[in-house]
Amino acid sequence: MDARRDLDGKGKLSKGPRWIQGGEKDALFTSRGYSHTHVILPALSSIPDALFNCIHKSQAYPVAGFATVTLFSSFPNTPTHDGYTMLASTLALWALLPALAAAMPNSEKRQSPVPDTVTANNAGPKANSFQPAGDAGISAQMMFLGTKNKVYILDKTENNPTTIDGLYGTHPAWAVEYDINTQKVRPMDVYSNTFCAGGAVLGNGTWAVFGGNQPVTTDGVATKDMGAYKDMTGGTAIRMLNPCDDEKCEYIQGAQTLDINQDTGGYLQMTGKRWYPTVETLPDGSLIVIGGDKNGGYVNTAVQDNPTYEFFPPNSQGAVNLQFLSDTLPVNLYPLTWLLPSGKLFMQAARKTIIYDYKSKKTTDLPDMPIATRVYPASAATVMLPLSSANGWQPTILFCGGSATEKWGDDTGPGYNVTAVQADNSCYRITPEGSANPIYEQDDWMFEGRTMGEFVLMPDGNIWMGNGAAMGTAGYGDDGYSVGQSYAQDPLYMPAIYRPFNSPGQRWDRTGLEASLNERLYHSVALLLPDSSILVSGSNPNKDFTNQQWRSRTDVERWYPSYYNEPRPTFAGLPDTFSYGGDYFNLTLNGTVDAATANSTRVTLIRSGFHTHAMGFGQRQIFLDTSFTFDEATQKATIHVSQLPGTNGPNLFQPGPALAFVVVDGVPSQGEMVMVGNGQLGEQPTAANAELPGSQTVPLPQPPVNNDPESDKANAGKTNVKSSASSVSTGFVSLAAPGLVAVLAAALL
Repeated sequence: MDARRDLDGKGKLSKGPRWIQGGEKDALFTSRGYSHTHVILPALSSIPDALFNCIHKSQAYPVAGFATVTLFSSFPNTPTHDGYTMLASTLALWALLPALAAAMPNSEKRQSPVPDTVTANNAGPKANSFQPAGDAGISAQMMFLGTKNKVYILDKTENNPTTIDGLYGTHPAWAVEYDINTQKVRPMDVYSNTFCAGGAVLGNGTWAVFGGNQPVTTDGVATKDMGAYKDMTGGTAIRMLNPCDDEKCEYIQGAQTLDINQDTGGYLQMTGKRWYPTVETLPDGSLIVIGGDKNGGYVNTAVQDNPTYEFFPPNSQGAVNLQFLSDTLPVNLYPLTWLLPSGKLFMQAARKTIIYDYKSKKTTDLPDMPIATRVYPASAATVMLPLSSANGWQPTILFCGGSATEKWGDDTGPGYNVTAVQADNSCYRITPEGSANPIYEQDDWMFEGRTMGEFVLMPDGNIWMGNGAAMGTAGYGDDGYSVGQSYAQDPLYMPAIYRPFNSPGQRWDRTGLEASLNERLYHSVALLLPDSSILVSGSNPNKDFTNQQWRSRTDVERWYPSYYNEPRPTFAGLPDTFSYGGDYFNLTLNGTVDAATANSTRVTLIRSGFHTHAMGFGQRQIFLDTSFTFDEATQKATIHVSQLPGTNGPNLFQPGPALAFVVVDGVPSQGEMVMVGNGQLGEQPTAANAELPGSQTVPLPQPPVNNDPESDKANAGKTNVKSSASSVSTGFVSLAAPGLVAVLAAALL
């Protein structure tokens, strides 16, 4: 928030000397983002341009409350003013500045144009752009944030360049731990094939990965035995991970006993094979694992279908039949599912939509999806919009893109040239609960059709969209209808920002964004990081690792938002755990601020989710209620923050780890990893939310009133002097001393 700003309306810092035109001079001394301005001279526009441009960046004076005047000793070349005149003019103005500064009240002399509530990051990467971030060593098909410093990446079994000495010998790795800060990669041993698995986080912070496919050997050929890559069947497998920062954690898997439940065989196994299962966290922190098929293919078939769901940890119900999955064949893989405030599940596959009560086993039909198929392999971008009291805590779910084709072939492939089919560009949203007749509402359409686009929730409440292609669908094959092996072509390199709080017609934005240099097609992922950047990796529409079009990508990049290099808010008082209801807590913004800054402050929690196949299982965001107290005397602000809603809180935002951000004037702090709920599986404690105090500004103390008339007469002259000096703070420097005016006038002649 430097006063030395280019006046281009874009908020970018000047990169060097620039000739300031007459109309800009007054504006240059206006500090961005404040509700009032101190003007340094009665009429800056009357100063010759050449003299004004001598004010640059060699020496600074805090002349005004929120602006800094700077001088430099070199002069711009100008045909209208000779160097001697300019030197004299500049020296005169330079000499005046200390006097002007001294004329100010002490409280006005030193106010930083940037509140001390922030930490600068001005030397960071270019905002709105993608930058290289190392190499994962494997192709990223699945990804989740385990700690503030570590990301965990999974692939299918294939000939990745990174190897590991595992339980069954040396073989290519298909799991790694990626260090966000150093870009260091640690291979991890996963025994079974995680091809197209699903995953989510339990309420205690343990991540679980479900299903996959049969073991394969070179070229992705299925085998019943342990082949060249030394993998086991992953169809029924469960792997668990307790993330760590010390590089000692490993996946719990294989023959490690979970319990003695008959359905699991005493091992970490599901009731049946699940390839492309959906996983959602429930209000008690347990997981529901839904659907999938047995052996894989372009789409599902009745022979392969597993139209059931089960719970994890396992319970006495075993596998429960769900008719919706049979009704939506053949496009029911990775059925799109979100927990609702009622505790029921919103589910969408093919064109069909339902609300399902997994406790009573009752189904409520909703309207069909308009225009296009959104579920895999159409693979639309999907997301639940941020929750807040402003929307009554009612979730709205957004679907963008996919494919309008009605021809889905079978498990062997699409059966026609699907790469010639343009991806859909429509967007529809639905609010499943809160009204008697929920409907799909048309939203702003995208800039172009997109399949395999991925939404990532951002701390400021906006939503990033990236990855994908303009033609075709997800999936791969070698049936003569693919580009290489890919069923998609025409990669989309340019991201976009969806602004859910904007009015219709103004929600999609690409202002200032730059394109990636790397295609991100089938089997690519994107994930929010604690610094608010987005990690992007993967792209592998191939049976096995290859360098042929479209190649298997292992490189990692990060996308940096517009505010990335802005000074970040800092604060004290953020708790490590958040409860459902109970007392509010107080955050103290560091440094000095103003009331408008306090009023703009928001606190948000984000479940970053398990990302795969253009989806984020469990990804959701909630803005907590806040109020503030601002003290004019100290220029300090306390933000009062409500806990999560006590009523239906676990249904709105499930227990488990989340990222907490404090957002000030649209700029988020560094994210902190916190625990929502009690950190245990089971029914979560809830309570009524304590009422927040109303927002208030504590005014400056008023001077005592003197009721002595004689004293008033004696001090009349002093009062006039104070009033004259105080006019600085209301917008003018009163040049009461004629001598000063004469000096300035002489210098300018």
